[in-house]
Amino acid sequence: MHKVLVPKYNGAHRFACLALYRALLRQCRPSAADTPWLGEAEPLIRWNFRKYKKLQSPSQTANALKAGYEALDLLSSSHTNQHDAHQITTLIAQARSQKDKYAAMQRKIRPVAPPAKPLTPKKARKEESIRFQEETNQRHPNATSILNRPRPLGDKKRNVPVLVNARGLPFLRYKKPQPRNVSSVIRTKLGRRWNWIERRDRLKIELLFAKDEEEWDRVTETKEPSTWSEHPANAIVDVNAKIAHFDMHAKELADNMWKIVLAEKALAEEEASQKQPKQ
Repeated sequence: MHKVLVPKYNGAHRFACLALYRALLRQCRPSAADTPWLGEAEPLIRWNFRKYKKLQSPSQTANALKAGYEALDLLSSSHTNQHDAHQITTLIAQARSQKDKYAAMQRKIRPVAPPAKPLTPKKARKEESIRFQEETNQRHPNATSILNRPRPLGDKKRNVPVLVNARGLPFLRYKKPQPRNVSSVIRTKLGRRWNWIERRDRLKIELLFAKDEEEWDRVTETKEPSTWSEHPANAIVDVNAKIAHFDMHAKELADNMWKIVLAEKALAEEEASQKQPKQ
């Protein structure tokens, strides 16, 4: 059984096609002669080579190469022969007309795009959540401290906040969804505290090794200017102080926020009683 030879995978065929392609493009370079059609011939050559680059039939491949060599001869003689130049402009005009007809036919048979389907409630909520997260990514420039509450609202209904405990970090939630900048601040603070805890655990391990070094110095009767465990122990004390200060600040913040909740609740009840009609 004869082996099927695919032209595009043959080195000699590829070399011949690329040589023909470069020669055709070289003939389309602008020259001093009055040949404005050269600018239109180059994209036509590129388009035809892309169109026929996947040919596998030997007869079709031979016909395409024959047409390419004839076009090369025509381009070469068109600089001096007006008849050949006129023939090239006619072929370009025919190709442009055929392309316009094909585009018009495609526009006619192209199906009309269906109207956009209305969003489902689930997708609508999802898009609204994404839009809200993008809007609340940065803190509002006119935002005041959360501790500067309660504030007068006028005729608006007062919304009593909820004191929320986020892994030991308190914050007031007035409504859902939660603003993105609030979530970012919470993650940053909790991440800082967790880094301190991990550092303390590493220092405790280093402290054990330091005590082993001190025991070795005692056995070998080696004198050191300072103990091995001095620096890890001091670092552990420093980290514990940072964690304790963080927790103390969180406790004070929770106390202040709870006072705000009680004040907001009292004002909400007072404003609701004032708005009720007298009997």
